[in-house]
Amino acid sequence: MDSFGGQSHPTALSAARTLKRGWWIILLTTVAIASVAFYQSSRQDALYSASAQVLLKYQSLASGLTGIQDLSTVYQDPQRVAQTQTQIAMSPDVANRVVAAAKIPGLDAGTFLGSASVTAATDADILGFNVTYGDGEIAAKLATIHALEFIEHRRELDTETFVAARKELRGRIDELEQTEFKGSPLLAGLVESEQQLRTMEALQTANASLLRPANGAAQVQPRTQRAAVLGVMLGLMLGIGLAFARDAFDTRVRSSAEVGDKLGTTLLARIPAPPKALRRRNRLVMIASPHGPHAEAFRMLRANLEFVNLDRGARSILVTSALEQEGKSTTVANLAVALARAGQKVALVDLDLRRPAIAKFFGIPDSHPGVTNIAVGSSTLEQALVEVGRMPSPGGDGADANGDGVGSTGTAGVLKVLASGPLPRDPGEVVKAKRLTSALEQLAQRFDFVLVDTPPLLSVGDAMTLSAHADAMITVARLNMLRRASLNELARALETCPAIKLGVVVTEAEAEPGYGYGGYQYQRSAENEYWVDLPSATASHATEEKVR
Repeated sequence: MDSFGGQSHPTALSAARTLKRGWWIILLTTVAIASVAFYQSSRQDALYSASAQVLLKYQSLASGLTGIQDLSTVYQDPQRVAQTQTQIAMSPDVANRVVAAAKIPGLDAGTFLGSASVTAATDADILGFNVTYGDGEIAAKLATIHALEFIEHRRELDTETFVAARKELRGRIDELEQTEFKGSPLLAGLVESEQQLRTMEALQTANASLLRPANGAAQVQPRTQRAAVLGVMLGLMLGIGLAFARDAFDTRVRSSAEVGDKLGTTLLARIPAPPKALRRRNRLVMIASPHGPHAEAFRMLRANLEFVNLDRGARSILVTSALEQEGKSTTVANLAVALARAGQKVALVDLDLRRPAIAKFFGIPDSHPGVTNIAVGSSTLEQALVEVGRMPSPGGDGADANGDGVGSTGTAGVLKVLASGPLPRDPGEVVKAKRLTSALEQLAQRFDFVLVDTPPLLSVGDAMTLSAHADAMITVARLNMLRRASLNELARALETCPAIKLGVVVTEAEAEPGYGYGGYQYQRSAENEYWVDLPSATASHATEEKVR
């Protein structure tokens, strides 16, 4: 038997269950985004990228000739210099030189700059020249030309100072030769300086050289495989996010632990949904297939009920739920059969006077008197009770009537049903009738267990009214149907009910991960097969038949 005690699932386990529930969202999102990425990539025009490299050098010809160190080169920041050179390489002047040298039809400076880029290495004095173009050979050609034209432009910038100084000095010399200073030492000094500037201009080289030309181009577009992989990754992340978002907005109760945490009660059993074939024919698992795995869940419920009831001694037990269609009628009917099979004397009362279901399970005709007839005094309790099954004593060997050795009393088990009878106009008044209250008290004195099927607790007030005349209550909650708001309201409603809360039964348990009963089978003997169905619900004293 499980008890909750307010313990919740680990976060990792909850996340795994969320992903399992939302697997189809993740799959669809991943496939959709990957397909779109692949399709869009395949429609792109082909582009090729080529790269060339230029080595930057830092030298001062003037300091070399004069022997004086140039402090401007000592205190320069290499990163700052490299970034400056990238800006020079991407200048319109260099772009115009590239266009003129390449002689490619339709290519202008603006188009070239849009397809070119220059980057500086962070750990080396190297510039990378990259060009992206629709033709691989042209891309490689443009990248190499770009690097070479930058080098030439850089050389011109480096010699520009010498050229300007020499021209200025030449003009001064020409002026002095026209005056009385012709042949003077001053003029001779100026001429010598001019010759020195010419020498420096001739010897000056560019502070950059081609390190590696562009020898080929790589296709960068379309890259359908890469786009598909990125689409899968993006789709997975988005799909997982959507799965968690869906789970956050989904208020359905999905685990028995969540039910127990909110109700603060004991888990009596987790019941799977009955087979569809039995549901269509309104058959009970404990009668149609008493030794199957579905019936094992009700034997577990019976054993746990008897255990929690040891120190309470409750005889009249209400079975209710928060809402309709949670399986309370099926659960209480199968539980009644399980208790009778264990040798208990059981009375099953259908007090759901709005949507009764017990009579259908046992083939009781609508014309047979029931609860409403007792309430109005048109029938006695003895006339309304229908004996639907009997389990003779298992021969005094101490074995349980169903062979599992649990809950055996060593006496004959009996199950009698009190159906709802004709539906009243005002069910709320019927459940308050003194004759009905007296009948429930008589049943509690004559039977070991009186199981009462009541309407949903949150729909009408019948169950709350009846709880004052019962010893205990069992709540039925269906996973994936009950909402958290309804569960909170159910917890508040149960607090106001005076009857003892024995526990909760969780239905649709197969929807919860980790649920399952094993394939253990006990040996059956002839003593285990004495469940007796009466041939007619109206003939309560008819001859009994032994059926399997």
